[in-house]
Amino acid sequence: MTRFARSFGSAFALVVLGALAALAAQLPLPAVNGPYLGDQLNNLYAITNAYVAGSGHGIHPALSVSQTATQAACTQLDSNVFQEVKTSAGTGSVCLPAAVSGKFIFIGNAAGQTIDLFGSATPFLAGTQDTINGTAGTSAYTGATTGKSAICWAPANGAWYCGAIS
Repeated sequence: MTRFARSFGSAFALVVLGALAALAAQLPLPAVNGPYLGDQLNNLYAITNAYVAGSGHGIHPALSVSQTATQAACTQLDSNVFQEVKTSAGTGSVCLPAAVSGKFIFIGNAAGQTIDLFGSATPFLAGTQDTINGTAGTSAYTGATTGKSAICWAPANGAWYCGAIS
């Protein structure tokens, strides 16, 4: 094989790979109504969006939370899985994100105060109230005492189950 043929072959391969990479970057996301992975919220579209956005397992460190222990005045947590409460002058309060089936959230309490957990003020199911351990989310879960962490998971839309660990 001549030197020209090898150079041409290498250049052609690079052009083909570049074209394929450009095509792959423009391919559409899978359809929303694509194959389900457990329920209608966990499909290839949702997983691809989470991967592209880098979401799902984010960290929100050093939160300063509201010192009013009511759902109406709570600090709303975002959708990151890991949350750290660092500052609270007295008993503070946070509102969990809307309870969506399969969602997990870990809340570390480094504030030196008890942190009350409330259900979302804007629940996933319109016209309903998220629950925490079977109780209306307007009633606080008080297990996130000083130095403990709360782990909450939603087995179904609108329902959180929380427990505390030290």
